[in-house]
Parts: sequence; structure tokens; C-alpha cells
Amino acid sequence: MSSSVASDFEMPRASRGGTQKVAIIAAKLLVTGGCFWYVSRQIEWSQVFSAIPLLDWRWAALAVLMAMLQIPLLGLRWGSIVDVIAPSDKHVARADMIAATSVGVFFAQVLPSVAGEGVRAWLLVRLGSNWRMAVTSAVIDRGVGLALLVVFGFVILLLPSGLTALGGYRDLVLVAYGALILAGMLGLLLATKIVPLLGRWRYSRWVATLAVDVHRVLFGSKGPAILSIGCLIHAITIVIVWSVGRAQGLALPFADAAVLFTIMIGVVIVPISIGGWGLRELAVISLLAGYGVAPERALLFSVCFGLALAVGSLPGAGVWLLYPFAPLHRSAERGEGEVLPAGGRRRSGAAPDIA
Repeated sequence: MSSSVASDFEMPRASRGGTQKVAIIAAKLLVTGGCFWYVSRQIEWSQVFSAIPLLDWRWAALAVLMAMLQIPLLGLRWGSIVDVIAPSDKHVARADMIAATSVGVFFAQVLPSVAGEGVRAWLLVRLGSNWRMAVTSAVIDRGVGLALLVVFGFVILLLPSGLTALGGYRDLVLVAYGALILAGMLGLLLATKIVPLLGRWRYSRWVATLAVDVHRVLFGSKGPAILSIGCLIHAITIVIVWSVGRAQGLALPFADAAVLFTIMIGVVIVPISIGGWGLRELAVISLLAGYGVAPERALLFSVCFGLALAVGSLPGAGVWLLYPFAPLHRSAERGEGEVLPAGGRRRSGAAPDIA
């Protein structure tokens, strides 16, 4: 994000970077459009449109409300991470973190998800933090959510549900998730030995610093709260899936809703389409087709889930327009002898030790 800001003043580099970004977005649009074109060959659009008036909008409203409820929880989790990696930075209030999160969630719905992460890091800098801490905290927050998603997916696929067969790919997915969990655990356990080695080289020093921050976040005093909030956020997403099913008249057991959550969110985080659109619909139609659900109903189900998340993010647009994201006066808080944030003490060369 900081490089993007700096590139505004470097025309040749900006030109190359802008072309690459446009090409990436165009490729994602092509994937999304290709998926919807493939889906359109399998469905009757008249049946999809005729099913829309039959939706129970009370359940749809509950899904949107649950999506809105996730935003302050995301802000609280992110704020806790900031408190751990930058304890000297006390100038960002919880309300500011929630506001920045809401804007980031909104932009993640209308732009590639990386843009949402960049926007909330930028807003945190505007509120008075430094770039290193803002970007690191956003990356760790994103990583915590993805790691918990993998753990949730592994546990969910062990539940007694007809959907857990995944068309015969259940064992393969379980092995993949299990390998990721094992790799993550080994990385955390070996962090104390890896960090000094990475800190010796200039180009890997940032990895050592990130590893130290991750270790402090997960094993610090706020680690249980951060992980608990992350689990609650994923549980609310399962409720959203279940509510969308009820709105469409699908009496999904919670186990089935959990499996659909694993598939839909897992597909969304694959960065090859715009917000997972198209790819998610293709995955849901393929999964539910083996269980007697018509492609038209499966498509409407997936689209309604995406719309619930999109509508739930709309308050972020209002926050973006109205909330005063202005930095506080650091001199008033820190006095004349300003203490550098956590990132400022790490420019001497060696990576810090894990406490």
C-alpha cells in the first residue's frame, strides 16, 4: 500500500504497476464472466426469476443483519491485534478501528479483497499509526481468519452430513486441510529457531519480524480473545448460510449449512475472480446437484448469499463518506520525548527475539 502511494510520484513505475493491476482485474473479470457463462448454459433463467418473489424476506433480512454484526467483531479482533504488536500506540480508539473495518469490508465487496485490506491499512495510517504496523496488523488479522477457516473446514468435514462427501473429494480436501494445519503448527513451534536465521539476511528480515508479531498475537494474553472472536465470526457466517437457505425454503440442517460455508468461503478466498462471484456459484451448483437440488435453486441460493454480504457491507459506504478519519496530534499524547512505535525499534538490523 505504501509503495502504491509513493508510486504516484514516479511516473514510469506507476505506469508499469497500473498496467499490471488493470491486467489482473481484467483477468478476474474474465474468470467471473466465464463462470457465469458456463452456469447460464445449465439453467433456465425464467425459473430463477420466478423464484425470487417466493423468497421469505424475513430470513433474508436476518442474514443481512448477521452480516452487519460481523463488522464490529472484525474491528474488535483487529484492534486487539494492534494492541499486541504496537502497545505504545494508544491513539486509535475502538470506534475508529470498527469504522476503518467497515470501510475495508465495503471495498472488499466492490473491489478485489486485497483492495479492502489496503484501504483499512491506509485508514489506520490516517488515524495516526505507521505503515509497518498498519500493514502488518492487517496481514495478521487476515491470516488469523484464514487459519481458523481451515480449522473450521477440517472439523466440519468430519461431521455427519450428506454434503461432506464433496462429490468424492472429501478425503483429498481433508488431507489438504490437515497438511495446512500441521504446517502452521510446526511453523509456530519452530518460530523461535527460525527467526534468528531469517533475521541475518536483509531480504528475509521482514519475515522474521512478521513471525515475531504472529507469535506474540497468538500466544500473548489477548490470543484467546482474538481466536474466540474469529471463531464467532465464522459461526455467524454459518448462520447467514442457514438463514439464506430458510429464505429460499431449504430446510438445511446446521451441519449442511456448515459444509456450504466451507465451500463458499473457501472459494471466495481463491484470488482468481472478483469477490468469488461466478466461481462460488459454479461450486455450489456442482455440490448441490448431486443431492437433488435444481441448478436454478442452487444458483439463487449462492447469489442471495453474496448479496446478503454485499448489502451488509453498505454501512461502510456511509462511514467512508461521513466518518472523520483524521489523525490525532501525537505531540499532545506523547510529549516532547516521543517514543517510537514498535516498528521504530526494529530498524537497527537484527530481528527481535520472541518473548
